[in-house]
Formats: sequence, C-alpha cells, structure tokens
Amino acid sequence: MDASRIDQAAQVLAQAWHAGTLLPGLDASLRPESMAAAYAIQSALVARLGGHRGWKVGAANAGAEPGCSALPACCIFDDGSVLAATRFGFCGIEVEVAVEFARDLPADPLACTPDLVFAAVGAVHPAIEILGSRYSDWRSRSAAEQCADLGSHGALIVGPASTVRDLRLIDATELVAILLCNGSEVVRSRGGNTAGDVRRMLPWLAVHAAQRGMPLRAGDIVTTGSCSGLFLAHAGDRLRGRPGDLGEVGLELS
Repeated sequence: MDASRIDQAAQVLAQAWHAGTLLPGLDASLRPESMAAAYAIQSALVARLGGHRGWKVGAANAGAEPGCSALPACCIFDDGSVLAATRFGFCGIEVEVAVEFARDLPADPLACTPDLVFAAVGAVHPAIEILGSRYSDWRSRSAAEQCADLGSHGALIVGPASTVRDLRLIDATELVAILLCNGSEVVRSRGGNTAGDVRRMLPWLAVHAAQRGMPLRAGDIVTTGSCSGLFLAHAGDRLRGRPGDLGEVGLELS
C-alpha cells in the first residue's frame, strides 16, 4: 500500500473522528491488506489527531501474537471524567490494568530487553477503556481495518497510581475485575484477560513501538487489555472499575 493511499485512509478516518460520523467501512482502494499497512494507517491517523501519549496492547489468547495501537493524547482522561456518549460509535466498557513509564526506552529495538522495559515502569494504574469505532458495523470489518482505526479505541480513563509498582507482581490469570454501573455490580470476572500472562505484552510492545519509530517515552500510558470482557454502556451511566487490588477508576457518560 503506497504512502498516498495510507494518507488518504488516515484522512477519511480522522474526518469521521472529528465529525462523529460512522462509515460503512473504508473504500476498497483504501482498505489495508496487511497488518503492516494497518499499522501505517494507524500511525498516520494518530498524527492527524495530534500525536500519541500512550498505547493499548493485547492478544486474542495466551499463544497469539499481540496487537496494539498508539493512543492519541486527546483520548486519555483522568479518573472521574464526564464524556459524551455520542463521541463513540458504541460505548464498550472494559476494566484494564495500565502502566505509566517513568523513563524513555531506547530507539533501538534490539536494546529493549525485558529487564530494561520493566525497570522503566514508574507506576501501575487501574484503567477503563471505552471502545468505540468509526465504522457503523465494526464487527464486520477485518482485523486490519479495525487495527487501522486504533483497534476500536474510544478513550482511556486512568485512575490513581496503585501501591503496586511492578507489573511482574500481578498474576492476570487470577486477577478479579469488577465493573459497577450506576452503583450495581454488572461484571465480575477472574482471569478475564484473553492474553493470559500480560507480562509478555510490554517487552513485545517496546520492540514493536521502536520498530515503528515511536519508542516508548516517559509519561506514556500503556494499557494491557480487558480483564472484564465487554460491557455496553449508555448515556447517563456512571461506571466504576476495580481491577483486583489495584484501586478504582470511574467515569460518567453524558
């Protein structure tokens, strides 16, 4: 996929973001036919949205190759934020575990060793990701087309730093995630992250991001996938998420 079509695809998706409109899909000539093309569109889209301040990373199962998206700075919010439900194609709520990097990682992918990556983490946070889409029927779009659209990302709400500072101390296969909607528990899930041991996610992402010329930097927030499954919320809902003993994070949809 040449640079011109990559930029055109990113422009179409950016226009849908800004206008709040939904697309049936990208035109056939602009659809990524590989994950490499999808990531190229994703990078161009993030640039059009003002640049990134974080990442999401996950995997379909414990043995699957991870996938990721850079997260625009304009889509990362603090605990207690009030967000308009209309800014998302749908409001899919996921309770997650996020980390914040305290130090820059090398631009050389070969230098991003697991020990170096984990040593650069400064804090672990409870988080809620709101999934959204620029496609009217996102489930019908290919994996590459969804990846180009930031992996169906809508927003990330980051709670206060946990007393746990090392992701390696967290066993995601045993972590109990709880989601409350309007004060009532609607989700309770143990070991709900499909990636299994999420500790493999960060080293993979560090290498991947460096290969894309976007190495992880101090202040970057990385969220490591859903621990709760997907809950559909609506305007007027108040959501609170608790990933294990890592604290609590919430938001309101207006």
